[in-house]
Amino acid sequence: MDGVPVYWAGMNRIRSFATAVLTAACIALLSGCASVPESGVNRIREPALVFPDLPPELEGYRLVFVSDIHFGNNFSRTRLDRLVAAINALESDCIILGGDHTLGYTEIAEFAEAAGKLRAKEGVYAVLGNHDFFNGRTRSADSLRARGIVVLDETLVTTPRGLTLAGINDFRDIFPVMGRMHDILDKIAEKTDLSYFDLVLSGHTHGGQIAFFGYAPVLPSEYGQRYRTGTVYTDGVPVVVSNGAGYGGALLRFRFGAPSDFLLVTLRSTAQTSGR
Repeated sequence: MDGVPVYWAGMNRIRSFATAVLTAACIALLSGCASVPESGVNRIREPALVFPDLPPELEGYRLVFVSDIHFGNNFSRTRLDRLVAAINALESDCIILGGDHTLGYTEIAEFAEAAGKLRAKEGVYAVLGNHDFFNGRTRSADSLRARGIVVLDETLVTTPRGLTLAGINDFRDIFPVMGRMHDILDKIAEKTDLSYFDLVLSGHTHGGQIAFFGYAPVLPSEYGQRYRTGTVYTDGVPVVVSNGAGYGGALLRFRFGAPSDFLLVTLRSTAQTSGR
């Protein structure tokens, strides 16, 4: 019986802590819903990656990667326009849309119209995510192409300065376009063999969208937390994972502990020092 008061006191402290955490989460949620970020996302991540064998013509090459916008799913046109403006202000060499562009079929045309205002020195490119397949693969690809965006539908393209981009669809794609690409994809899917590439840019995970101290309770990845967010080196190849710009799901259309972002990636042959 001596332990009972201590037990209940402990429970009261736990309840108080849980209430405080819940209150903080609700405040963060309400403040996030009340305003639109100036750049369309909570942060712009700027990884500078070093490749000792980088061709001289690609030194300092800057590319923007933005994924998982899910336009229409608590992601307004005002926010999309701000996102486009923020990306254009960076004056990057190329822009890549990483898939999962819209909430559904009806948002595809408007998204493409807004995305068509993106500008980069060597073009704007896009791949299709799993939601783009569900929402309408052909309409998604055709709408983007009509706005001057190059859709990499399991295809390759080389930019004027010599950067080769390979667009990989969702692994569940049942309409293979290019046999050679699928030979490579099979090896990647079965063995995580990234030796064909120098750099992999990825989205889809949303950083977990809801995370606590770097851990996401729900994460759409068979690799657990490994590729939740950030830069992960696999067999020496950097895999840079964006949290994405928007929200997934029909109910939990908010973020906690996994801020929205897009990437501004700079390619270097040697590490740069800041002088500080």
